Amino acid sequence: MRIGLQFNIRGLMKVVCLTLIIFLISCTTIPSITYEGDVNEEGKYHGKGVITYPNGEKYVGEFKDGKRNGQGTYTFPDSSKYVGEFKDGLRNGQGTYTFPDSSKYVGEFKDGLRNGQGTFTFLDGTKYVGEWKDGKYNGQGTLTWSDGRKYVGEFKDDKRNGKGVFFKVNGEIQSGTFSNDIFQKNWTIEAVDNFLKNKYPQFKGLNYSTPITSVSSQRNDVYLPPPETPTNIAVVDFTGNNVSSGEVRALTDRLRIELFNTKYFKVIEREMMEEILTEQGFQQTGCATDECMVRVGKLIGVEQIVGGSISKVGRTYSVSSRIVSVETGKILKGTTYDYKGEIDELLTIGMRNVAVDLAR
Repeated sequence: MRIGLQFNIRGLMKVVCLTLIIFLISCTTIPSITYEGDVNEEGKYHGKGVITYPNGEKYVGEFKDGKRNGQGTYTFPDSSKYVGEFKDGLRNGQGTYTFPDSSKYVGEFKDGLRNGQGTFTFLDGTKYVGEWKDGKYNGQGTLTWSDGRKYVGEFKDDKRNGKGVFFKVNGEIQSGTFSNDIFQKNWTIEAVDNFLKNKYPQFKGLNYSTPITSVSSQRNDVYLPPPETPTNIAVVDFTGNNVSSGEVRALTDRLRIELFNTKYFKVIEREMMEEILTEQGFQQTGCATDECMVRVGKLIGVEQIVGGSISKVGRTYSVSSRIVSVETGKILKGTTYDYKGEIDELLTIGMRNVAVDLAR
């Protein structure tokens, strides 16, 4: 009797445990994938739809045969987001990936990784524009640091590898071969320029025919020590009178560099400024009035903005420039610089003098 009773109790306990497990499972909600949208005859996601994953990830866009294909937006729980093309469930084609810290990649993807041509903008303003492979800098590109340094040349595995030119903030230039970010052998700038043009069809040239250091001794940089906190400024393209648009663009770009070199200003790069204005649907071309400059400044989010004009009469160039307060719209500083000679000397010497005048 005792043996039979023990077996009955054990059996009863098993039944009770099994019943309890079934009850707990029935009461537990297991997160699942949810989908709202079109399906094909086989019941697979096909067309436009929205899919939400248990971990909070979400895709809104086009599907084909159960996979993400076409245009779509994929958001992550950490606030990062990809907007662009998909193929076979992966990022493929043109797209924009925004990271949680607001750094951003705009360009080509393949098999889910950054591959092809693209631009990566870091939070501090550092920017890489060029070729990518498997998510890293690979090929020809330009890396511009937030402090004004710039490298134009070849990369491999996120490092300077190959032929290139490195422009330092102090005016020093390293031109030649690099290996794992270390300078190895001198080449002339012209030789590097020709090498890159021949190897990379998309490369249009360095546009630095004269080393920055060659003109430093010809300038008289007399101004007070820079402030602890530089002023955030932007420079709109100057207007030209009897000067080509290409020359005006080059002179404006040099002025940006020279203004930064005074240490008085933190200058927004042209590429970043154009990207912001394009997103806002605004074109800065022909922006010559103070009102237009103030509008650009507000869109970009700077304290002051610089604009002006470059004219030529005979062999004399005249650069008229001014700094405008974005908050008040008033002109804070204006200067006129006249130069008689060749335009290449206006680039290497004149624009520095304009920057110094504006910083004084």
